[in-house]
Amino acid sequence: MRRLHRSLPRPVGAGDDRGGDYAISGGLWLARRGRFYRPLTNQGINLWRERMGRLHRGWDYFNYAHTRPDPRPRPEPAVNDYYGRTRLWNPIAGKIGLVNQKAENWNWPEGRPPPTGLRHSREYFPHFFERYFPDVEVRLVLDSVLNRETMRPVFHIPQDMSKQELVNYLKNLYDIDPIVRVQVRNKRGRRFKNEVGQIKSLPDYKVAVVELDSPVKIEIKQIKGSEDTPDNSPQAQLS
Repeated sequence: MRRLHRSLPRPVGAGDDRGGDYAISGGLWLARRGRFYRPLTNQGINLWRERMGRLHRGWDYFNYAHTRPDPRPRPEPAVNDYYGRTRLWNPIAGKIGLVNQKAENWNWPEGRPPPTGLRHSREYFPHFFERYFPDVEVRLVLDSVLNRETMRPVFHIPQDMSKQELVNYLKNLYDIDPIVRVQVRNKRGRRFKNEVGQIKSLPDYKVAVVELDSPVKIEIKQIKGSEDTPDNSPQAQLS
């Protein structure tokens, strides 16, 4: 009851030590509010401002609890240590490629560079060698032709090699002709474990199935006495 009685409006000096909370002027009760009371939003011009949309019933910004935003996460280290399928490949070329190329071509920094005209001509040795002896790895899959007659040998070729380039390669270097058709398939992101157990990824390659018009076969004949274990038993471990 004491609390309820103190919350009722009273005239000035009605037994209040702090000074009056209310004052009478012209027959109206005027609220003298302290600094941290809710401001008056429902009287007079504020009703009009609320109707006009400049003030709304959820205007009480002082009623909400103040919260601090979460701290920003620490930035990840700028080292590309992810070796999965979506590992980022950095396409920005650095200086070390040109340095290695100079060191390989004309023994930089010990040697002097050849003349610019020679470097730009087709007779410059790296260009000559690249033209007549291209560095392509066309590998024959031995399991496709070893001790079995087949018309479809399988090759592993680099990814940027086309079917026509493969046909020319086999025809000019290995005299494989005629070739009926070539079927290729990309192999990308193949992973394997080395002998230590570390997961590594193979360089990208293409599998090319070359269909010939006549069967081919590679025979491996074992000459007796040439085996590692002549009696066909495992070797004893050295103690």
